[in-house]
Amino acid sequence: MIRNKYVVSFRIGFQSSLEYRFNFFLSLLSAFFPMIVQYYIWTAVYASSGENVVFGYSYQEIIMYTILAAVVSKLVITNIEYSIAEDIKSGGLNKYIIQPIYYFGYRISSYIGQRLIYFIISILLIVSLTFALNNFYQLQMMDERMILFFFTLFLAIILSFLISYAVCAVAFWLSEISYFFVVTSLLINIMSGGMFPLEIFGERVQLIFRFMPFYYLIYFPVNLLNGRISGLDMWQGMIGQGVWVVLMLLICHLVWKLGMKRYLGLGG
Repeated sequence: MIRNKYVVSFRIGFQSSLEYRFNFFLSLLSAFFPMIVQYYIWTAVYASSGENVVFGYSYQEIIMYTILAAVVSKLVITNIEYSIAEDIKSGGLNKYIIQPIYYFGYRISSYIGQRLIYFIISILLIVSLTFALNNFYQLQMMDERMILFFFTLFLAIILSFLISYAVCAVAFWLSEISYFFVVTSLLINIMSGGMFPLEIFGERVQLIFRFMPFYYLIYFPVNLLNGRISGLDMWQGMIGQGVWVVLMLLICHLVWKLGMKRYLGLGG
């Protein structure tokens, strides 16, 4: 019976994504403008440097990374912080406490339902972009990498949800958190490689990022797809991604357990 409730949560999320699918297309369209800006920025950087390779990327590779990272970031970034924080502040958690349903299970079921249609559309878009860029720039791509990329992309979506869910627990301690979410969202986007490749920070900082979960949200899937991460590094990265999913599950459980001790349940 409880399992059926999570199936219903999944259906609700899926139906919600169909109702608001236009928002998704607008979000993809909004990613187009930063692509144009970065295109001209990187074109100017390579032209002024006089080098064929900057930060370890050729001009063709950096353009490909920029385009793919922009699409992947729109799929991976959750934007669930405000709705969960509102449940905490307004007492919306009350109905989940008194009912035989686990709030985490409800949220992740609904989230997967919401992202399913987006995941399919994004895959079609990414495949089209990959082959188009590959043919245009004559880059060497492996079709087998596509399957591994889809797997890592799914794990990146789950990992992103877990990070956001853990961050939302801050609402148990802070009364005003809107600016906190803005800052954390920006930092996560930067540290995950959503704005530009992590090589721009230098080897030492990049090494530090590799031990963080954000590394596996955008940078790792995109560079696995374009072939910059391969062989042993690819398999180690996939294992690291799985390890962080497990660790974030534990962290989410811990911080929410502590947060619920402070929950007042006002309103609802």
